[in-house]
Amino acid sequence: MVLALLRVLLALVFLIFGGAKLLEIQDFVENVSNFQIAPFDRAPYDMYLAYFLVPLEVMTGVCLLMKWWFRGALVMAVTMTLAFMVAIGAVWARGLNIDCGCAGGSVEFSGYPIHMLLLMVMLGIGVYLVVDLLFPGPEEK
Repeated sequence: MVLALLRVLLALVFLIFGGAKLLEIQDFVENVSNFQIAPFDRAPYDMYLAYFLVPLEVMTGVCLLMKWWFRGALVMAVTMTLAFMVAIGAVWARGLNIDCGCAGGSVEFSGYPIHMLLLMVMLGIGVYLVVDLLFPGPEEK
C-alpha cells in the first residue's frame, strides 16, 4: 500500500510538472538557457534539451503511474531528479537568481532551499522504490 502510494506520488510530480512545462514549452526553453550551463545556455541547444526533457518527464510519469516499463521509468525518475539537483545546485552555488521553470509558470518555489528539499524528497522516494524492487520483502516474493 505504501509503495503504491509513493509510486503514484512520484508519478504525479513528473506528470504535473512535465505537463505544465509542455503547455508553456517556449518559456521553458528560455528557462533552460537561464541556467547558463554550457552548451545549453544558447540556441539551438537550449531548445533541444527542453524539447527532449519535457516529453521524457511526462512519459516517465505515465510509465510510473501505469507500471509500464517500471524499472526503466524508475531509473529515469531517479536519474532526472539527480540531474535536476545538480543543475539547481550549480545555479545556487553561482549565486544566480533564476526561475527554473520546473513547474511551468504555475508554481514558484520560494528559494533554492525549498526546491532542493522537494528534489531530495523525490530522490528519497525513488531510491526507496529502487531498493524495494531490488530487495523485495518476504510478502512480495
